[in-house]
Amino acid sequence: MKTSGTTKAFDLNIEKILEDWEIHHAIREVIANALDEQMLTGTMDIYISKDSYSRWHIRDFDRGLRYEHPTQKENDKKLLNLHTIGKFRVGLKDALATFERHGDKVAIKSKYGNITLDRTPKHGFEDKMTLHAYVTPLSYPKFICCVE
Repeated sequence: MKTSGTTKAFDLNIEKILEDWEIHHAIREVIANALDEQMLTGTMDIYISKDSYSRWHIRDFDRGLRYEHPTQKENDKKLLNLHTIGKFRVGLKDALATFERHGDKVAIKSKYGNITLDRTPKHGFEDKMTLHAYVTPLSYPKFICCVE
């Protein structure tokens, strides 16, 4: 994918990962993230639905996903809370890689922008294809986050 002036590419640094994970593992991670955010922020219950095109939608009402969230690092808010499922921000990145490996398209809509995925050459190492998050400005600024 070629970036435009409003689209930014963020290298997730994933070449090949979790070959034994199936789609249900990735869905579990997305739901776990949504539940953690709901618990941490006290927001509405998450919403899971299937539309008329057989696409699944997992919607939460959290603080909003930023492009840098799929990087691996400890999350202080989750580390300090004994009731959260995730702690290290690895699950979302693994889930995105699993969806991509299985050929499933992912669209993330957050108050910070829209995020899609594509495999493109790593900057400065064109012989290495890695998974990138492509971030575009949000279509509707008052949107409350969801992952589809």
